[in-house]
Amino acid sequence: MNLNVNKGFTLIELMIVIAIIGILAAIAIPQYQNYVARSQTTRVYAELSDLRNTVEDCLNNGKTTIGVGVNECDPRAAASNILSGSSQVGASIPTNYGVAQLDNPLTLTSRIVGTVANNSAVVLRGRKIGLTRSSEGNWQCVSNIDAKYLPNNCRHDANFN
Repeated sequence: MNLNVNKGFTLIELMIVIAIIGILAAIAIPQYQNYVARSQTTRVYAELSDLRNTVEDCLNNGKTTIGVGVNECDPRAAASNILSGSSQVGASIPTNYGVAQLDNPLTLTSRIVGTVANNSAVVLRGRKIGLTRSSEGNWQCVSNIDAKYLPNNCRHDANFN
């Protein structure tokens, strides 16, 4: 007896596997893009938050003008590849990097604003996140980025500029 046994997959089995992979990709890719946008927003928020102590220190010492002089406030803002904006103290920063911007002069209700650069998630490009200080010293996060991408302690305001 000579039995002819076929080995391998049939065309229909291969097509089913490809369809399943396509369905999974259709679900996973948008979720991953949302994850990336949310993580980039959180990163910008963290970079802005680092400057709060500098602003508080400058205000406590009466330094309200941004600069590097003796009686000026040097924010020492770190260059970031996710922000756009030039240095307010004339420091050179690498191409495609930017820094957060502070109100100049600083006041008791100053803002720290970060503009998201063009090499970030498409839904974030050119949008802004800001930390605004109240006269009591409390900081509030406001942004014109969609609320679903923002950290929980940040509120959405479409008119934020």
